[in-house]
Amino acid sequence: MTTARHLGIDVGTSGLRLAALSGHGECLWLEKASWPAPPASDGHERPPAGWWAAFDALMRRLGGQGRLADIASIAFAGTSGTVLTVADDGTAEGPALMYDDPQGGDQLAALRALDIDPDAQLSALARWRFLAEGRGQLGRPVSQADWFVLRLTGRHVSDSNNALKWGFDAVAERWPAPLADRFGARLPEVHRPGTAIAPVTPDLAQRWGLAANVIVAAGTTDSMAALWASGATEEGDGVTSLGSTLALKLISTRPVSDAASGVYSHRFGERFAVSGASNTGGRVLATFFDSEELARLSESIDPEAPDTLGYWPLAGRGERFPVVAPAMGPRLTPRPADPALFLAGMLRGIARIEALGYRRFAALGGTTVRRVLSSGGGAHNPVFARIRERALGVPVTLAAHTEAAVGAARLAAVAMETKGAGR
Repeated sequence: MTTARHLGIDVGTSGLRLAALSGHGECLWLEKASWPAPPASDGHERPPAGWWAAFDALMRRLGGQGRLADIASIAFAGTSGTVLTVADDGTAEGPALMYDDPQGGDQLAALRALDIDPDAQLSALARWRFLAEGRGQLGRPVSQADWFVLRLTGRHVSDSNNALKWGFDAVAERWPAPLADRFGARLPEVHRPGTAIAPVTPDLAQRWGLAANVIVAAGTTDSMAALWASGATEEGDGVTSLGSTLALKLISTRPVSDAASGVYSHRFGERFAVSGASNTGGRVLATFFDSEELARLSESIDPEAPDTLGYWPLAGRGERFPVVAPAMGPRLTPRPADPALFLAGMLRGIARIEALGYRRFAALGGTTVRRVLSSGGGAHNPVFARIRERALGVPVTLAAHTEAAVGAARLAAVAMETKGAGR
């Protein structure tokens, strides 16, 4: 019987998912649990005690079934930009501010006034400063994934993917001097994702039925974990997420960034993952067609036909990437009487925007895309896949996995390969 060796845990906005991989990288099982429902008044805040209770209950159940006995390493993926503060002993000082919390605008402006690269990502750091200045929470900052690593190991560390929105320089792999000088020891020690950090504490290992010395690895963000899960490994590999919006990632030998259009680069092993997202995508399709209509009408579309309509499908006003056009509205005219032709025009418009996105990455200095792996609902439409292949000029296939927990488990496996490297 094949045993589970590496455990990946995706701690998201509504719950957590666990994925177990064999020593050969095969996904053996997936499990999930929901967070407790927050009080209606909590808005963008979440009590971390609820996260821990749900996680602990699931781990105890799995451990009681003997499914964790052979686990060798664990890694977490968390929601990028979610922030909480902890005391020196690791105790959370209050609820977490979620990634979409709008508070911290004044603090962000103050941070921007420092002598820092204008392309630096600072939204999470601004939320931490809001907690410190607005609520008197003066503890250390941690991301959602960092907090779980802290609970399991007692170590206040982060990974270079989650730390990016705290202002960490992922290229130089250090905190910019103005941040280091101002916040000093409050900032965490940062490691590359997949670096072995420390073993699970003995009391938790016993509680969950883990072996002694199970390694916890530096984790990552949810979107980067999805990249690790996708099967993208080589420079020029692109990953397109066809969800409510259109999100692109590209493995590049060079990092690129463009604050105006929201383009930034994460560390991805020895390479970089360039990211950008358009406001086009499934949301605009859903305003005109339900899932049954999309499937039925797609069958009558000729994917080899040229694009004669030139649509730029948007659900509302404003585009951010591959062009910065905050006043742009949807471009969906002329509208053919035949709904299949209307849908075809929208699919070709989305495909053209996708192709422009990868070209924009290249124009900024990134690697030229060589193939595209796809995830999300639209990835399973073969007609749309062929339309996208024609627009992109490269092969388009399905991602190997789409679960961020699988990507986190792959990082856990990396930790065993690089254990002791001390990066």
